[in-house]
Amino acid sequence: MGHIERQFRDTIEAGMPGAIKIVVMSDTHLCKATDEFKALCSQFCDDADMVIHLGDWERVEILNYLEQYPLDAVAGNMDDYSIQQRLPARKIVRAGPFRLGITHGWGSPVGIRQRLKQEFTGVDAIFFGHTHQPLILRENGLLWFNPGSLFLGRRASGKSIGVVRIQDSIEAEIFQI
Repeated sequence: MGHIERQFRDTIEAGMPGAIKIVVMSDTHLCKATDEFKALCSQFCDDADMVIHLGDWERVEILNYLEQYPLDAVAGNMDDYSIQQRLPARKIVRAGPFRLGITHGWGSPVGIRQRLKQEFTGVDAIFFGHTHQPLILRENGLLWFNPGSLFLGRRASGKSIGVVRIQDSIEAEIFQI
């Protein structure tokens, strides 16, 4: 497994005692749980309070593997029928005092935030995938968070995974793998 480094960070403090740790991944695009995938899950998810997958798993074997963790998830546009039958396209997850809208996303990366905002009301953050490009953006009190793709980063993004910690606020960071 390669070197892992922080790529983006939004006011997260090391440790944050008492914080809820959420590992966020998207766009795994795997047919089976590879050794590299299992090692990354062990490294990031073993001590997580919640794991969120934002879709484009591709095959149900990945969903089955991640169910060993406290999982919340949605289906993506590239997922097989069995995943789309088991998971919604979008949902709202409560984490501490916050409401997190989670979805995969669809269509062109251009205008994706405007499309997704219409899907959720009364949320503190919107987590999405689809673009394969990491993003942390606070806009009008709303946190936009895209962890990028675990294995198929686009452009200069590379492979990445997100970690969100929740206490009195929502703090997010992205690790480039």
